[in-house]
Parts: sequence; C-alpha cells; structure tokens
Amino acid sequence: MIPNKIEGLPFFSNLTKEEKDLLQNNIKILEFQEGDLIYSPAKGSLGMVQVLKGAVRAYLISEEGKKATIFRLHEGEFCMLTMSCAMSQITFDVEVEACEDCRLLLLPTELFSSVEQENIYVKNFSLELMMERMSSLVEAVQQMMFLNLEQRLASYLLDESSQRKNDTLYLTQEQIAENIGSAREAVSRTLKRMKEKKLISVGRGCIHLLDKKELYALL
Repeated sequence: MIPNKIEGLPFFSNLTKEEKDLLQNNIKILEFQEGDLIYSPAKGSLGMVQVLKGAVRAYLISEEGKKATIFRLHEGEFCMLTMSCAMSQITFDVEVEACEDCRLLLLPTELFSSVEQENIYVKNFSLELMMERMSSLVEAVQQMMFLNLEQRLASYLLDESSQRKNDTLYLTQEQIAENIGSAREAVSRTLKRMKEKKLISVGRGCIHLLDKKELYALL
C-alpha cells in the first residue's frame, strides 16, 4: 500500500470509499532512467499514469525510424498508456520514453477500467484526457505539414524555454531533431542560420535564446 498518492487525482473527491480503497491498494510507482522506453504497443497496456517527477515524451515513428514528438508530460500531468480507450475508433500507435529520470504513478489498465465503468467522474476525466492528447497529435501533425523547419525549431525552443523557465537550454542537436521529426544535419544548418541572425547562440551541448521576440515573430 502506498499512502496518500491517490489524493492528488482530479477525481479523488468523487470516488466512493470502496473505489478509494481499491485504487489505494493496487496503485504502483514506477521509476525510469533517461532514455528508457516506458511504453510501446508491442509491450501492451500499462494504464493511467501521472508524472510524479521528471518528464516523459510520446512520439510517432516513421517507416524510416524517424521520431516525431507529439507531446511531453511534466510533473503532475497525466496520460493513458493503453492499447484501447473509451473511443476505440480513434487509434494511433505511439511510443513513450523517459526524457529525464522520472517517477510515475500507475493505475493499471484493468483497475482503472473497472472504476471508470462505474464512476461517471472518472469516465469524464478519461474522455477529457484522451481528447487533450488527440489535440496534441493534431497540433504536431499540423506543425510538420504547414510550418517550415525554422518555424518548427523556433516553436520548439520557445516551448522548451517556457517549460524549463530558462533561456539556456541544454540540448543536443540529435535530441532536437528527434523532438521535431527532422534530420540532425538539417537542424544543424537551421541553427547556424538562426545564430547568424543573432536569434540564438550555440555552445557545446547548449543553446541560449538571445531574441525571443524575433523568434516569436517567425511563427
């Protein structure tokens, strides 16, 4: 039994005593190191997870093996890592990996599903979460289709800066390429052009945002 962990769930106050006891007695805590694969369709369903510490990213993989990030989760955020969902006609395969050392709260699939079927508040939470992730997927696809590489790179750097609350980002060009679904060589050329425009400065393993106003203007 892991005390107090479920009290932070959005639907906690709307659970019955029996449901609270059921979740409390079956909840799991998982730990992963940076780069670990947390979920893939081949590994089967996990369940509903909340990030307690660190961060994870979900991505699509092309036939050539190129990865394109569709969303990232940070401390306190949720995701359903299951093979099926309440709206099973909307499906897409993603993989999820730890982009930092992380700790996750897990409500296993069968456990969460049993409570979801009986509790409308849990059902609504599940639907809202799924639609939020679908929105992230649509946004990621729109960026890849309608924004050029410089715009996608600017958007990514600004988003990372906002998430980390820091204008200096410790990222490799390989990491950036994976996150925006591009090739490292193309990212390198684009960073060089942005550096020449004095939008950023580039160091070994880090990028500093010099002119965020102009980076936003690119979008």
